[in-house]
Amino acid sequence: MKSFQATWEDDEASRQVELVVNYRLDQTQVEVHDVTPTRVTFLCSESGQPLRSIGVRTVGGRQLLARQVAAAGRLATMPQEIAEGRLVEIKHADVPSHVHTTPVLQA
Repeated sequence: MKSFQATWEDDEASRQVELVVNYRLDQTQVEVHDVTPTRVTFLCSESGQPLRSIGVRTVGGRQLLARQVAAAGRLATMPQEIAEGRLVEIKHADVPSHVHTTPVLQA
């Protein structure tokens, strides 16, 4: 399994959410296994400049953000972005054991 770093730009809430995406790639498709929100950066609604940034460390916080990411449609574009190489690969293959991943929500 490989990991990529991705972001979700939530313009309505003036924030940017950093995500770690774990996936498998075979000859025909990209299979996203889980998406874990790791950091939220709050932006100035007028200038778009970062105001502050916080890590997402609780399971509840990660689940809430993962649901919001899914509802916004961000998960739909990830397999194509991975296939085209538009996301930044994370070189370490293992997620630390104290990190709880968030499964991708299925409709």
